[in-house]
This record gives sequence, structure tokens and C-alpha cells, in this order.
Amino acid sequence: MNKKMMVVGTLCLGFALAGCTNTDKSLEANKESKMSTKVSQSTKQDVSGTSNSTTKKTSQRKVSVEDAIKAYNEAYPNTSITSLDLDPSFGIYYYEIKGVDDSKEYEVKINAETGELKKEREETLDQDEQNGVEKKNEALELKGILSIEDVSKIAEDSVGEGTANEWSLERDLALTYWEVKVQTGNKEMTVKINAQTGDVLEKELDD
Repeated sequence: MNKKMMVVGTLCLGFALAGCTNTDKSLEANKESKMSTKVSQSTKQDVSGTSNSTTKKTSQRKVSVEDAIKAYNEAYPNTSITSLDLDPSFGIYYYEIKGVDDSKEYEVKINAETGELKKEREETLDQDEQNGVEKKNEALELKGILSIEDVSKIAEDSVGEGTANEWSLERDLALTYWEVKVQTGNKEMTVKINAQTGDVLEKELDD
């Protein structure tokens, strides 16, 4: 009897240990499964956040340079544009466009997402800038200018890394050029590009 009871006891003990082992393995499997689910959800959130950020930046520049110039010309016909800037003010992209006629200087601000135009300033030119002098010296050559997308790629390729985030269309002597700011980590590079040909004229690391 004693031997039979010992055998039965041993078998029971074995089943009990096996049950504990299976339970431990089941708990570990559930734990790993939950961890995997958390990682998967975290990854989805990160990807979603990146996508939303990119979409937001793109959506803030729905209005093209051509559209902005057209809007300015409709507001102030018979004038010449002397400068054009596109940069984020308070997190929103605006075109700031200045122009002149024979006696006055004008400035407008255009929301790059909605196209809403606001007249900012209108003032009389200095005496020595009137009668077409300022227009002759400062008017931009807008025929055949490259788009913001084109000059952004040229600037980024020239720097080798980073993202273009500010653009200015300016004139030096008789040359109209794009000035593009490229952000690379904590540094910012300014690249000047011929507005018609796309040739890189100058690169400078901002302080």
C-alpha cells in the first residue's frame, strides 16, 4: 500500500509541477504579446505623427508663387514687384510682396494656405526714388522664374542635407535670384540661386 501511495503521490506532484510550468509559460507568452502590441501601437503613432506633420507643412503652401504674384497684381495693377518673401509667421506661411509705381510703394501679405490677401502698407516714395527710378533699379524679372519646389530641391542638393523652410525673391544689379534657407539640425545655410537658370550663386552658413 505504501508503495502504491508513493507512486500516486509522485505522479500527482509531477502533474502539479507541469501545470505550474505551463501556467508560467502562458503568462510569459501573454506578457510578450502585450508588449508586442504596445510597440506596434507606438510605431503606428510615430508614423502617423510624422505623416501629419508633413501633410501640415505641405497644406500650408497651397498657394503657388504664380498665384501670389497674380493676386498682388490684381490688387495693385500697373506696378512692379520689388521683393517677395515666403516664411512662417507664428507657424503659418505668408507671402509678403512689395511693389512700386512711379510715386508710391505698396506691400501686401497673402496667406499661403487660404490665399487671403491683406494690404499692409502704402506710402509715398522718397523724392529721388520717384518718376520710375525705384522701379527701374529694383523691379524683379519675373518671367520664367523657377518654382519654390524647384529651388528647394536645388538648394537641398547643394547643401547635401536638410530642409528648405524660407524663400526670398530678390534682385542684385540686373540679376533676380532666389535666396533659400536650408535647416540642417541646429544650423541654417543660405543658398542663392539664379531665379531663371537654377545656377547656385552662393552658399553661406548663417551665424
